[in-house]
Amino acid sequence: MVDETPSDKPPRAAVLAVAVCALLIRVAFVVTMADSLNADPDAYRRIAENLRQTGVYGSTSSPTAFRPPLYPVLLAGLAVNGEVAPSAVGGLHVLCGVATVMLTFLLAYQRQLGRWAFVAAALVAIDPILLNQSTLVMTETLATLIAAAGLLALSWWSARPSFSRAVLAGVVFGLACLCRPTFIPWLGLAALVMVLLQRKQAKEMVWLESSLRKSIGFSIAFLLSATLVVSPWVVRNYYVFGVPKVTTTHGGYTVLLGNNPSFYRYLRHAPRGTTWDATELATMWELRRYSASPNDLMWNLPHEISTPPIDRTEFEDDDFAYSLARRHIKDETGMFAYSCVVRVARLWQLMPYKTSDSESTARLLMRVFTGCWYSVLFVLAIGAIVARRTEALCSPLVWGLLLCVAFTGVHALYWSNMRMRAPLMPFLCLLAAQGAAWIINRFDVNIRRRGGRELSGTALAADSPRKTGG
Repeated sequence: MVDETPSDKPPRAAVLAVAVCALLIRVAFVVTMADSLNADPDAYRRIAENLRQTGVYGSTSSPTAFRPPLYPVLLAGLAVNGEVAPSAVGGLHVLCGVATVMLTFLLAYQRQLGRWAFVAAALVAIDPILLNQSTLVMTETLATLIAAAGLLALSWWSARPSFSRAVLAGVVFGLACLCRPTFIPWLGLAALVMVLLQRKQAKEMVWLESSLRKSIGFSIAFLLSATLVVSPWVVRNYYVFGVPKVTTTHGGYTVLLGNNPSFYRYLRHAPRGTTWDATELATMWELRRYSASPNDLMWNLPHEISTPPIDRTEFEDDDFAYSLARRHIKDETGMFAYSCVVRVARLWQLMPYKTSDSESTARLLMRVFTGCWYSVLFVLAIGAIVARRTEALCSPLVWGLLLCVAFTGVHALYWSNMRMRAPLMPFLCLLAAQGAAWIINRFDVNIRRRGGRELSGTALAADSPRKTGG
């Protein structure tokens, strides 16, 4: 059980307190790790600065569709004199982090968690993955905010279904897809469940047909609004490249990253817990310019190249990477199946891998703490699912479960690691808070029952007649 509250709207003072605490935590962490904001591992800052300076979405003078657009466009809006300062990125991430904590608090309060809503918000505020990603110029911080907003929007729709709320949820989902294409399966699953939930809620068969039509209408409104939000990106890609690309041209290489002979050998022979060196794959990928087919032997045995390079567009490169990955999957189906299990395990693993033989004590302690943190968090989350198992497929719990299923399914095929589950953390922290509430309440109930039995036994002993000698 959780705290039953008469309203799903928390007091303003509580919201303000949560916001201030989250702000202090995120500012302190970002300031402490500010040097990390100077790096640009995925070229998002470079794309943003080029967009601001030249109007071209790309890291050079040539346009690209290699990275999803929402995050670089936001960074471009923060550029001063054509440059995106690390402090601007840090400020954006702090605001996104605070907003994520507040949305989680509102979602938990709507779930009638009462005082445990503060626990859910606190877990999000100090989550190791979310804190770490807030100091990197990457999409996880923004994606996590949008995921929390999507959960809240769907929860609002579930509480009072309407076309306006379905459209609002669709707009949020469209932004999510522009931030990370991984959200697209969640969009499809949510649209399907919209229909199923409404149909299940039809109380009488006479209303079933009209209820089904309305639920389909909600789902269509949801999908159309999401499509409209994504459409500028699709139209831009068609206008610039002649290809109506909905996602990015990075997908093929991401599949290839986890399905190639080098990675399969690593899975066969490398000691458990070691990291994979992708240098061999990078070398092989450079040879694509001399390969007309993914079946060429040069991919297995590099040799001196005497043929002229093949000029491919990034869309053709993307298709070639997919073809090459399919070839390796077909050649080693058993290893592919095993690698899928490994990728899912890496998405949900408890602690980061050791990245250096000369690991510092501080790094080791950080990894151990992270492992302990997620061990407790996952146990509490599983406890919540067990406690709510009869309503696990009912709204609003179902939306978060669908999000977890969508990300797990995508990353079973595409490259995976711990940071990629960042958008799932608000929901998992919400579950953990529910699980903690359930465990504490069960413990209190058992204590009361035991105390009641002891009192009852004492009273019976006092009331029973004593035996006396005759």
